[in-house]
Amino acid sequence: MRLLATTNGGLESIAADELAELLGTDTSIHHRGVVEFDGDEEDVYRLHYLARSLHRVMAVLVDGTVDELEDIYRLTAEASVAERLPGTDFGVVGTRHGTHDFTSMDVAERVGQAVIDTYREATGTRLPVDLDDPTVRLEAYLYDDRFTLAIDLTGDSLHKRPYRVCEHDAPLRGTIAYSMLRIAEYGADDRLVDPMAGSATIPIEAAMAAADCVPRPDLDPKFEVLPGYDGERFGELRAEHSAETPSLDIEARDRREKWRRCARENRDAAELSAVIDIVAADACEASIEADCVVTNLPFGIRVNDDLRALYQGFAEQLSAGDVDRVVALTTAPDLLPFEPTERYEIPYGRLDATIVVHEL
Repeated sequence: MRLLATTNGGLESIAADELAELLGTDTSIHHRGVVEFDGDEEDVYRLHYLARSLHRVMAVLVDGTVDELEDIYRLTAEASVAERLPGTDFGVVGTRHGTHDFTSMDVAERVGQAVIDTYREATGTRLPVDLDDPTVRLEAYLYDDRFTLAIDLTGDSLHKRPYRVCEHDAPLRGTIAYSMLRIAEYGADDRLVDPMAGSATIPIEAAMAAADCVPRPDLDPKFEVLPGYDGERFGELRAEHSAETPSLDIEARDRREKWRRCARENRDAAELSAVIDIVAADACEASIEADCVVTNLPFGIRVNDDLRALYQGFAEQLSAGDVDRVVALTTAPDLLPFEPTERYEIPYGRLDATIVVHEL
């Protein structure tokens, strides 16, 4: 079957690399933040306990070309979408890009009406609608003239890691942290330092990946209520997966005790206290020796002298130390006094951010 997976916009290539590693499958970009690929039910189960860069996985129900709004109704009705639903409430989310004489809400309404009508024809009853918290969520994408309708198999996003019991003021998604580690080509034999670790998302994601821990052991995926999927089989596979116990060299640094305490709480919640050291250190003053430096640099809405001094001091410690690779997330890449070898432009909340890569 054809599948879609959502990820962080701008990091589709990283998600594609992970999918190739986990499933041995080729991927293409459906649109920004969404990749498409082929897989089966076993692949769906595997992604829901092993994927680290993905947010949601969806099964494609309709993929066709439309000229007008009623084509969306027709394609949805012809695909017998209602037969793929469990008979519980559903909702539709519409996304539209391009020039059309209708809105994304119109797209969602036409899909919903087609599902309701075909379900009533087949069963004689009306399928209930819940737009706030539906049991089954349908995603309707219209990009120019390409219409794709998919059913959400995940539910609660995979990026919501349960170890995050203490949140930073500017929290970094685990999926972005993991993607940065892949960009850095971090491996279990590397010494990793995060000089501005905050609540330790990057060090924890590094240790979890190196140990092959399940990132969402608490997940109850939505596919469990859908016809054709076996929730017990998924539970058995996840339970049978065993983490490794590698010897790791990971250091989470921060100058503020508030965030070091927060980092310890998250590290302990992830059961990784034995492999992550949390150290009091100022990124502008402490020397760095590491194979990989991966960090989320502080940012501000406006560039000021304090921010310039921080970036300059951090760069000086990198140059004076012994570091092979640097991957940093920043909203002010021009403040770093070196030319990156790679750049990834991503959204960061309401801000535009850049992941920069530097080889020393």
